[in-house]
Amino acid sequence: MAVVFSTACGPFRGDPAGPELVGRAIRATESAKSVTLHMDGLSLTVPMKGRVSLDTRGNCTATMSYGTAGTAELIRINGKDVYLRRDETLLRTQERHRSPKELDALVDKVRGRWTRPPVDGPDAPAELTLCDRVPLPPGLGNGWDDDSANGEPATVDGHSALKLVRPDSESETTVYVAAEDPPYLLKIVTKGGESPGTTTYSHYDRPVEAKAPAPEDIVLTD
Repeated sequence: MAVVFSTACGPFRGDPAGPELVGRAIRATESAKSVTLHMDGLSLTVPMKGRVSLDTRGNCTATMSYGTAGTAELIRINGKDVYLRRDETLLRTQERHRSPKELDALVDKVRGRWTRPPVDGPDAPAELTLCDRVPLPPGLGNGWDDDSANGEPATVDGHSALKLVRPDSESETTVYVAAEDPPYLLKIVTKGGESPGTTTYSHYDRPVEAKAPAPEDIVLTD
């Protein structure tokens, strides 16, 4: 018998198997005009926590914290103007190839201010990769058993959802899909493996407020 899981915003119809339902969610999420992500987890044992908002017009704002390595803030406007602000800890970590004297001078010059890094090439900020497309766990659309995803009802931040679980030998992935159309991703939880953590997706199709810093807060670097 087909399942009709109704919400206040609209029905999520059908009785799709796991691969189909996850595929729908991925396609809907990737086609959204904008989305905001909150990420909290590990990447190769390095703690990573952050917030990223991006849209299809090339606007993006991101704040990423790398445990004891420091924090970076990034703004991209219309896909071409990029501004980066790193705290002193991250600045010293990423610029440690400089001599102590050069590094101290750079820190004094840049501390608390924004720089204008390149948009592409080897010197482009790593955080820009988060702005190019909606970040999704590798292989999210693969390995789902038809019988493992029955769309168990759940709630994510007040939104009705369908919960799907995919266990494997090293990790377990739980995906929460909006129980309405479009079936956006709402949350992904990964336990075990090399990159455990939680990512939530929200603020779909809302404007991304990407604005340039004040001129006096921008500094040019070598």
